[in-house]
Amino acid sequence: MPSTEKQVTCRGVNGSISLSRDAIQLNDAGPSSQPHRIAYHDISAVIVQRKSVVPFATLAILTTVVALIAKFNLIWFIVDLNRVGFVISSVGFGVGLICAVVTGLRLLFVNVLVRHSEGPVVVRLVPARSARRLAEKFSELSAGS
Repeated sequence: MPSTEKQVTCRGVNGSISLSRDAIQLNDAGPSSQPHRIAYHDISAVIVQRKSVVPFATLAILTTVVALIAKFNLIWFIVDLNRVGFVISSVGFGVGLICAVVTGLRLLFVNVLVRHSEGPVVVRLVPARSARRLAEKFSELSAGS
């Protein structure tokens, strides 16, 4: 009975990675790029890299707190923010929103690093779920070969 196993692929901003039974195929995002096929025995690792979300999450929380303090003048007994409170709160909410979006992107997307004999290849902004699936499938297939 022929195997109907689905090929695992993950796509990023600068390329894609596909797994077959005996090799990994790397494709660049360019229109004239040629696929590069690498056998499993030439690959030393497939690594899923997540960037830290702590700096942007912390900045989002702090700027939102500052914006709330400025908007509602919660420190009226220390300083009067009536004149500049609107500007501070608007800038604070804007920076907080930008940092929250960056934090969300860092949670949802990862980088996939493929180390092989010719040098490492990094595919950026890969959805986290498909990258995890690719790494698990690579582990299964490379253990079998």
